[in-house]
Amino acid sequence: MNKFIDELAEHLGQLSVEERQDAVEFYSEYLQDGNFTEYDDAVKELGTPKQLARKILADYSIKESDAAKDSNGRKKKPKSDAKTIWLIILALLSTPVTIPLAIGLVAAGFGVIIGILGIIFAFVMILGSLIILAGIAIFAGVTVLSAEVWTGIYYLGMGLAILGLFVVAVPIGKWLIDLLVHWTSVLSKWVYEKVVPKNRAEKRGNH
Repeated sequence: MNKFIDELAEHLGQLSVEERQDAVEFYSEYLQDGNFTEYDDAVKELGTPKQLARKILADYSIKESDAAKDSNGRKKKPKSDAKTIWLIILALLSTPVTIPLAIGLVAAGFGVIIGILGIIFAFVMILGSLIILAGIAIFAGVTVLSAEVWTGIYYLGMGLAILGLFVVAVPIGKWLIDLLVHWTSVLSKWVYEKVVPKNRAEKRGNH
């Protein structure tokens, strides 16, 4: 049993010291109370230490994600969504009962990720094009301003307008990307809660 607990603690390195200690003590007490003294007995009851650790990490990430919402229900730290999605995928792949389903979910997840990356790439290309167009227009305006005042003003105005569009597009694009990642996280948490059952220790201790 000590070997099982030691391996579990090693795989929980992403948690804080307090969280890791809490998880280790919880499962250590459960194994002791259930008289699961042998390593193989603990594996049969809870899965391998790595499988259990991935489930614990996913559970903690979901709790932190839910706790990080502001009064409007939106996440204060959108970047944590990506971490939650990744940990949930690992937990699904580590659960023997859900492996066939998890493969399909991961494939679908990769499709979503590729779609998001495609949107990000397209957005970056659009921003790059706006910068180039603005630069060309402003350069043309400055160049012809001395010879053709109104033409120069026209190009300068067009260049500044494009720069204004760029300034507006950046926060809107970031908001859209954060929203896509957020809803992907919401979907992954819903699937995780529906597919991955609580183990006996969690049911007994409401952990």
